[in-house]
Amino acid sequence: MSLQDLLSIAGSVLIALGGGSLIVFALAKWLGGVWAGRILENEKAREVREQELLVRRRNAYAKLAVALRVFLRREGESWDEGGQVESNKFHEAYDEAALWAPDEVMNSVGRFLDLIKKLQDATYATSAPGAPDPALQSMLLVAYAECITSMRRDCGFPATKFNYRIIHF
Repeated sequence: MSLQDLLSIAGSVLIALGGGSLIVFALAKWLGGVWAGRILENEKAREVREQELLVRRRNAYAKLAVALRVFLRREGESWDEGGQVESNKFHEAYDEAALWAPDEVMNSVGRFLDLIKKLQDATYATSAPGAPDPALQSMLLVAYAECITSMRRDCGFPATKFNYRIIHF
């Protein structure tokens, strides 16, 4: 075997290894591109789902906040003829929120509703209906503000410092 034959064999081996490496590199690049594309598509789809969920929650919260306000009456106020319509709006908003809102929000709404029940029971138990316990009434206002704050946290303001104020005219 001459030096020229030896160099020819070594060159063939190097070309073969280089060509194989080139093929492996090209396939790896192609496969990496396919995986990256799929990952990107999955991330985009997840972002779209999260955005749609946020929009649904915001819409549900807007309805629920207005519907919960029906329970905030001034001392001595009673239900009027529109009470049934307001009640139906509340139930619709409550059911929608129950589908889309996380536990933190629905638990704060639940605490508010428990206070409503307690206030109603206390009002009907007294001999002077229409004169709710001021302490319960105050707790009710705080619970309502907590409901609004928990909805606000869930809608993109997790570190909110906003203090919701209840205003009667």
